[in-house]
Formats: sequence, structure tokens, C-alpha cells
Amino acid sequence: MYHQMKKKAALTAAVIAACNWSGYASAAPVSASEQNVQAKDVVVTATKTSEEIKQVPQAVEVITSDDIRRLGASDVLSALSLANNINLSRAGMTGNSVQIRGMSTNHTLILIDGRRQAGEDASNTTNVYTLQRLNVNDIDRIEIVRGPSSSLYGSDAMGGVINVITKAPGKQGGKLGVVTGTRNTDTYFRFDTGKENRWSFSLDGSLDKIRPINRFVHEVSGSGAVTDGYNRSMFGMRRDFHLASVYDFENKNDNKLRFDIDYKNEDLRSDFADTISASHTATSKDKREFYHNDFHGYSVEYTGRTANNDYMFRTYYNKLKKDSHIINDRDFSKYNRMPFVKTMMESIYPAYDMDQAEYKTWVAEGKDTMYLGDNHNLTFGGEYKAVEYTGTRLGGSVSGANKTQSGHDVRTESAFVEDLWQVTPKLLLNPSVRYEHSDQFGSETTPHLGLTYNMNNNWRFKANYGRGYKAPTISELYLRMNRAMGVAEVHVYGNPDLKPEKSRSFDFGIEGEQNNWFGKLTYFNNKVTNLIDSEGSTVNGVSNYRYVNVNKAQINGIEAEVGKYLTPNWTVKVNHNWLDAKDKGSDQRLGNRARNTTTFQLIYDDKKPLGFSAVLWDQFASDYRYDGEDYTYNTLNFSFNKKLKDGFSIYGGVENIFDKNIDDLYIDGRIWRIGAEWQW
Repeated sequence: MYHQMKKKAALTAAVIAACNWSGYASAAPVSASEQNVQAKDVVVTATKTSEEIKQVPQAVEVITSDDIRRLGASDVLSALSLANNINLSRAGMTGNSVQIRGMSTNHTLILIDGRRQAGEDASNTTNVYTLQRLNVNDIDRIEIVRGPSSSLYGSDAMGGVINVITKAPGKQGGKLGVVTGTRNTDTYFRFDTGKENRWSFSLDGSLDKIRPINRFVHEVSGSGAVTDGYNRSMFGMRRDFHLASVYDFENKNDNKLRFDIDYKNEDLRSDFADTISASHTATSKDKREFYHNDFHGYSVEYTGRTANNDYMFRTYYNKLKKDSHIINDRDFSKYNRMPFVKTMMESIYPAYDMDQAEYKTWVAEGKDTMYLGDNHNLTFGGEYKAVEYTGTRLGGSVSGANKTQSGHDVRTESAFVEDLWQVTPKLLLNPSVRYEHSDQFGSETTPHLGLTYNMNNNWRFKANYGRGYKAPTISELYLRMNRAMGVAEVHVYGNPDLKPEKSRSFDFGIEGEQNNWFGKLTYFNNKVTNLIDSEGSTVNGVSNYRYVNVNKAQINGIEAEVGKYLTPNWTVKVNHNWLDAKDKGSDQRLGNRARNTTTFQLIYDDKKPLGFSAVLWDQFASDYRYDGEDYTYNTLNFSFNKKLKDGFSIYGGVENIFDKNIDDLYIDGRIWRIGAEWQW
């Protein structure tokens, strides 16, 4: 029974998953009704096979391209505005943290078509820029798994997984669009060749001009230095290009070969407010930093299926190269008669400073799903991963133009196995385990057990128990950074003796649908040990820190959702998340998290070929902890999409309609955007 059900699901899900691992679309024909079901009701990331969301034990969410357009999204961050229990708060002047269920930003694994991405790896920079670098118009769907996923994905998936699945080559046609607003102006395009002989190609591109965000700063440091003026966050150009091609062998095994090439380029700038020291010396004057970043990605993948198997083999390589330099017009001529003092000041506050970094990731992987009888699907696979980082922050140089670079690498081998076992018509068990060995810190084994029990046709009980881990990164192991940051001189050092962070997590909940109502209620509990943090002190403006395993954290919470289809066109939904996240060492709440977050949504879609859709939502956060203080606020937001004749459409939105400003939380007031698009 289950065997036939699973084979049918795999076939109808082919529009989503030519490869069950990465989850991108294939050219397999399906009916329109099947496509509608697949868009919202099938997930790949949770089990590395195509499964109905109702059946998988894990807490999952799928955001489709239609959802993204309805939100009037001009970037991936706004596309995730309504994702449940994900905190995308600003991380300082630039970037955004990515917290799932209150876990830290470096506990989330972000994948693009199932592929890991090269990028920043310090505990406070992991994932901070990743989502900003993506072209939202190239996205077919975003799959989110909340909860530990190390049994399938290894390190970095301790808190969950966000898998951004791009659009695969489709029928012949194209798209041109432009969107502008408070934060950016983006011109984007897509061209599909359709199927020529056995080949199909698609090319997506984005030319995104980022606007500066001006923030007034007036701070007095403990040493008496005064910072006064405006900071302007990263602004400039981002360019993104993605070429995908599929070769269809047109045989009975549905074998396909896919190639992907990605190129991203950034030319950005930040400006900083002037700083006057206690001795009335301008240590920072018209200070600005320039960033040039290049990302290259290449992937080759082979997929196929038989009567009893779905298989995939893939290798991919990507590289992020970063180059930045700072110009500071400070003037220390008043110290001409004190050469020693002048030399010291010029060393701490150089007129020119630079940083370079190159991150590389190479992966070879494979997996196979075997359909064993009527009750079991067995998925097993392996992965070899090599991560390299070379840069000036590993070289130990002082500030200046001629820094020394150094490099390190970490290599891991892993294997996993997972079973989907239909024990009875009502009970599904989902055990999995992964073994991973690193040449830097040894071996880890991470198990997971999930179950789904269908109490009746409408209501289900789900539960999960899992272990997770987060390996120390190259920066955390080997960093030797010396840098002037603001009015301070900062030294941060890695620790080769670090141990992996580990977690024990469980959740259980009930979900269901009754007539036009639907809802979920889930309790989760995460215990994290060996947390990696920086330990040190600041004396006379000089900070010295070193990474160590110091903390334990306990993160508990409740996720609640209730909604109703008022009419075929109107839907109302309310999400509420309660979070209790504490540092067990100090018994203090973890920062940058709200204790309560509630989202009210009113959704309209007339579902006409030349139709109109819109979303009105209000997000309320209470007891948001930042720097020892709690903040409570709410924002009202609206977005829309209107389809016009001949493939034209317009879309847009306004966030924070009532112009709420909270400087400490980087909530910068009203944000608007408006866009137009033509498809043919």
C-alpha cells in the first residue's frame, strides 16, 4: 500500500524534484491540479525525498513563487516576512541574522538547490549576508525545516535548514521586470530556450542598486571619545547571473544531466561618522570603506529513477572572494613633534587599511532512495566536503596596506541512512542517522527519530527527537585578526582546541483541518552545550578576545497557528510564537530575541487569469531583548500583485506603514516598493 502511494507521490512531485535532494523542477508532465497540490503540499528538504507536508514529522513550511509575488518582495528577506518562527533582525549596520526557533544565526544551514555555499564563517557573520546576495526573481520555492537536521545534513543544521530552490529551465519564453523602493532599485530578466533536441537552457539575471540607509550616531565612549554624525550602511551595486541547462536522455529511467553556473558581483560602500578623541584629535574623519566581492559557482548533477530506486550523483564548487579597503582622512599633524605618539596613532587609526578573504567549498555527493516492499522507503548516501579559507584575518598582520595572508582547510567525509516506515495505516516512523568525520576535530554521529500518527482523516500528532552539532569553523579555529574598529583596537584569536557545539532537541504537536479551519500547536525544547563564544576584555581602548567553549543554552518555545478560509478568495491566519531562551551559565535571557511574536494575516486572491491578490499583516513583538533591555513594538504591512493583459503585472508593498523607528533594533521606519513585470 505505502509502496504504491509513495511511487505515485514521487511521480506527481516530479515537477518539483528532478533530483530529490536538491528539489528543483524537471520537465515531467503533470496536470494543473497536481501542480497546485505540489506547490504547497510537497516538501523535499525534510527527508531528502518528495513527501507530503502532512505526512513528514518535521515542522516544515513552503513559500512558493506565488507567495513571493503576492508579498511584493524585492529581495529574499521580504519574501521571508511571513515565515513562521524565523527572526531576520538586522545584525548591526549591515546584514541580517537568521534565527530559527531562537537558535543562533550560525546554527541555520542555508542551501541553494540543496548545495552548500561558500561564505563568511565567524559566529557573528555566518549567514548574515547570504540571503541578501540572492536574486529573489530566480526562486521557484523556499523550503524551511525548523528543528535539528544534522542527521541528514551534518554540521550547521543544528537549528534548521532553509533550502532556496531556483527555477529550472522550462518552456520557451522570458521575463523582464523592474522594482524600486526605499532600499533598492532592481532590474531583472529571465530567458528560457525551451527544449531543443534534448537540451534546455535558462538564464536569470539581476542588476540591483542598493540605496544607503542613513543613521545618526552620537556616542561617548568610556575614554571620552565622541562619535557624532551619520553612518551610511552598505550601498552600491549587486549583480547576479544564473545559467542552468538540462540534458534529457529521454530513456525509461528518466535520466537527466544538469549543469549550473552562478556568478555574483558586488561593488559596495559604507560611510562612517566622525570620531573625536578625548584629546580633541579626529581619529576618524570622512572614513569610508569600499567592498568588491565576487562569487563563482559550478555544479554538475546526474539523476534518474527505476521501478524501485531514485538516485542522484552530484559535484559542485563555489568560491567567494572578498576585497575591502578603508580610507580615513584623519589628521595627526598636531603630533609632529612627538614621533612616537604619532606613529602609535597612525598604527591604530591608519589612513588606509585593507582586508582580503577567499572562501572555497567543494562537495561530491550521492544518494539513492530504495522502495522496499509496501512499508519502507530507505534513503542512503554520502558526501565528501572540502572547505578552504585564505585571508588577511588569518595572517596576524596589523592594520595597513600590506597585510600577510594565511590559509587553512577542513575536510569531512560523511554517510547517512534514513527510513520512512509505515508501521500501520495510521503510524509513520522516520528514523535517520548520520556519521561524519572531520580531519580537524574527529567524528560525530547524529541520530533523529520522528513520527506522525494520524488520529483520523483530519488530525495528526507529530513528534521528533534529534541530536545536532555545529563544527568549529576555520575562523573560530585559526583567526588572528588585528583591526581598528571605531575608536577601539580589536584583536581576536582562534582556538585550535575548540570542540563542536552539540544539541539535544525534541518537539511534539498536533495539527489538523476541520471544515474551513486549520491549525497547529507545537512545543519544542532545545538544549545546547559547548557553545562557542569569544572571551576577553578591553583595557585602554584595546580589546583582546579568544574563541572558547563556554556556554550552555536552554531554548524552549511554543508555535501556534490558527486560520480559516472565509471564502474561496479570503483567508485569515494568526501565528503566535513564545520563546524562552536562556544562557544557562548566567541564567540570563539570550539577546536579539523576542519572548512573544504574533502575526495577524489577511490574504485575498481572486484567482482570476487577470486577477488581484493582496496581503495585510500586522507583526507584534513583545520583550525583544537587546543589550540588556526589552522592547515591545508592532508593524502594520501591506502588499499586492495585479495581473494585467499580455503578460504584464504590477506589484508592490509598504512595510511599517505607521513609520515606527527604534534605532537600537535597526527598525528604520516606513519601507515601500513598487514593481512592474512582463512575461511572455
